Amino acid sequence: MKKKESVNNTLKSVQGYVAFIALSTLFYELALIRILDVLWYPHFSYMVITLALLGFGIAGVMTSIFAHRLAWQPKVAIPLTSLLAISYIGVFVLLSVLQIDFNEFSSVTSLGLKVFLSFSGLLVPFFLSGFILSLLFTEYAGSFGRLYAWDLAGAALGCILVPLLIPSFGGPGLLFAVSGLTFAGAAILARTKTFRIAFVSIAILVILFPFVAKEHDYLEIPFHMDKRGIVKLTKEPPLLTVWDRIARIDLIKYTDKYTWIAYDGGTQTSYYYDFDGNYEKLRQELPKKTTSHFWDRFVYVSHWLKEGTDAKVLVIGAAGGQETKAAVTFGASAVDAVEMVGSVIRLGKEKYAIEPYNNPVVNAVQGEGRSFLRSGNKTYDIIQMMSNHTSASISSGSGAVSPNYLQTVDAYEEYFSHLSENGVLHINHHVYPKMVLTAAQAWKNMGRDDFSRHVLIYYSDAWCNLPTLLIKMKPWTLPEFNKVDMLMRDHFKLVHNPLNPTGSALKPEFFTGHLPAELEENIPYRMHVPTDNQPYFNHLRKRFAPVSFREPYVDRSLKVLLNDSIKNGIPMDVIHLIVTAGAALALAVLCLFAPLLFSKVGRAPWKGKTSFVTYFACLGAGFISIELIFIQLFHKLIGYPLYTYAAVVFAFLIAAGTGSYLTDKFSLDKTRIMRFLPFLGIPLYGTLLLLLEKPLLDFFLQWSTWIRLLGSVALIFPLGAFLGMPFAIGIAGSHTKGRGAVGWAWAVNGLFTVLGSVLSVLAATYFGFILTLSGAFLIYILAGLLLPGFAPFVTPEKNGVLS
Repeated sequence: MKKKESVNNTLKSVQGYVAFIALSTLFYELALIRILDVLWYPHFSYMVITLALLGFGIAGVMTSIFAHRLAWQPKVAIPLTSLLAISYIGVFVLLSVLQIDFNEFSSVTSLGLKVFLSFSGLLVPFFLSGFILSLLFTEYAGSFGRLYAWDLAGAALGCILVPLLIPSFGGPGLLFAVSGLTFAGAAILARTKTFRIAFVSIAILVILFPFVAKEHDYLEIPFHMDKRGIVKLTKEPPLLTVWDRIARIDLIKYTDKYTWIAYDGGTQTSYYYDFDGNYEKLRQELPKKTTSHFWDRFVYVSHWLKEGTDAKVLVIGAAGGQETKAAVTFGASAVDAVEMVGSVIRLGKEKYAIEPYNNPVVNAVQGEGRSFLRSGNKTYDIIQMMSNHTSASISSGSGAVSPNYLQTVDAYEEYFSHLSENGVLHINHHVYPKMVLTAAQAWKNMGRDDFSRHVLIYYSDAWCNLPTLLIKMKPWTLPEFNKVDMLMRDHFKLVHNPLNPTGSALKPEFFTGHLPAELEENIPYRMHVPTDNQPYFNHLRKRFAPVSFREPYVDRSLKVLLNDSIKNGIPMDVIHLIVTAGAALALAVLCLFAPLLFSKVGRAPWKGKTSFVTYFACLGAGFISIELIFIQLFHKLIGYPLYTYAAVVFAFLIAAGTGSYLTDKFSLDKTRIMRFLPFLGIPLYGTLLLLLEKPLLDFFLQWSTWIRLLGSVALIFPLGAFLGMPFAIGIAGSHTKGRGAVGWAWAVNGLFTVLGSVLSVLAATYFGFILTLSGAFLIYILAGLLLPGFAPFVTPEKNGVLS
């Protein structure tokens, strides 16, 4: 009896320890993504997911090979855990010392060496945590479902902690926080009170270190890349640095006229213009003194047009407030200024008390534009966007080919439906041919025609190469055109005149929403019309070779986007997919063949070995595909990308943990019917959610953000619970094949999670979310068919255990 109680107590302490290790791992993964968003570019930080799974895969292979020589013991666990905790701080040192600028390197070899060294260091914590977990799962394979539940619950908590703590710690400070949490996890295994106190004390000191050591607002890592000249501009410390939950913000005094707002180390920018609040004087000075208050006159052209009409205005992506100031200057009666990065609004309102954010006609709020638009029934005279999208990869959910929900057919339909009878949609964004094509499809879907007479476009090859697109709900009149043209003609080229469409730089087909195949083939970049099902407006690259100005519809904007991203013949905008695919292939060889050649369980003949490997491959690819696609689908409901990411990942992890626990608790693997429940429940419930998407969206959008968050978790929970069952059922049916089977399953699952993440992004880009999700559901059906191949059902009375 005492021995049984001792075993139960040991298992309980191990469960808590597993939760701490899993928490630290996901915490580190998300913190590292946020840090690399600043140091590099967002799509590079996507490779962090690859590193995590690569580390787990290598750890699983090692456990499989050495399973008969390794045993889980506290005297081994505590040094390993301490090494893991130290490795997190080591990452801070590594990134501070080894700086990589992807834009400035002498050769591919020199860059490759730096990247290899850097990524090897970043991989170490993932390997150590994966090794700890795979050893534990091997040792306690008989209680795998319960341990896996604690693993997923800890990971879910880690996912929530990062957005909660980052404003206080900053990105680099989170590395010390996760180190401290890992030391606290080691205290759970300590056998004496002295050691427990020692580890808790170390944990507290490490967590507090960023607050003690910081010289300014945060403990920071030097910039690696000189994005938009930020390295040169920060020779002196910035006026202020804020780690917002969406992006890091640096405020830098640029000139006497304005303060530069740098998002994520210069990935995006905006400005606080110095202004005394005298709108009447400002109006008298325009357009002569435009650049003293605005980037250029394209910022306020729609407000110039609507002057004196008491216009109601929506600004999506308000940032430093240029567009909002323009609206107030020209007499808007009400302005909703929506900005994703709340700190920019808060600083504008409070610390700097700038106009226009404290103007009585301005309602400045943190939010996502389309969500704000959908949740209200307002009608606007002007809806304005200035090259707006979030730069943080953690916000987009995919990180690889980042979605842009503000430039889809569905988005334009929403803009048009919220404009007044003679309202204007005013957008400054690159690639105007694709914008016009996308808007034309939305116009056509709404039953409207003669689109070309509603569109006015200007463009300049000057320093700011964003075209100006103005779409009026009524056809343009000659007085309206003349008023706009008087402002724009001396500084910008007229691309499309709605009163004379025959002189347009765009062929008439662009205004129909559909291009003939021959015309689309001749354009040297992708012209696929983006929808909410395929929201990849910025996925433009057709080829690795540079585009030429001699080719159709190539302007300076396209050159900057496509040609300038090619370094030494390597397209840097897709290198993350190339590297990920290469890592997956290397891992495939390691995970599939190393155990077959070197591990006891791999060399031993046993029935269903092929089914075993294929089954866990299906689980890895299927789970990550469903998770990534659901992040995108629930973006429309929740609105805030970061909240969407946190809520969806949390829901899947905590629900999967519940499913795994229930599998162990009720021995579902030992019930002939119940063991197949998840393989039917996943496609059936997932399809039901897709069918009910629109009515559920309409119902929840009328409620507050918190209710939408809770509603999203509730909707995802049953699917997540089903997703948590197959891994536990598979381990229960395979761990009796030998001690290394669990490590091998862990490695194969990690490998195909890497492959699944890349393939799901590519499939979503070219085929859409719905078809990709349908493919993931079919993968789980295949897994259900494979299960009897390596784990045939036997009644509990006859179930033997192999050594």
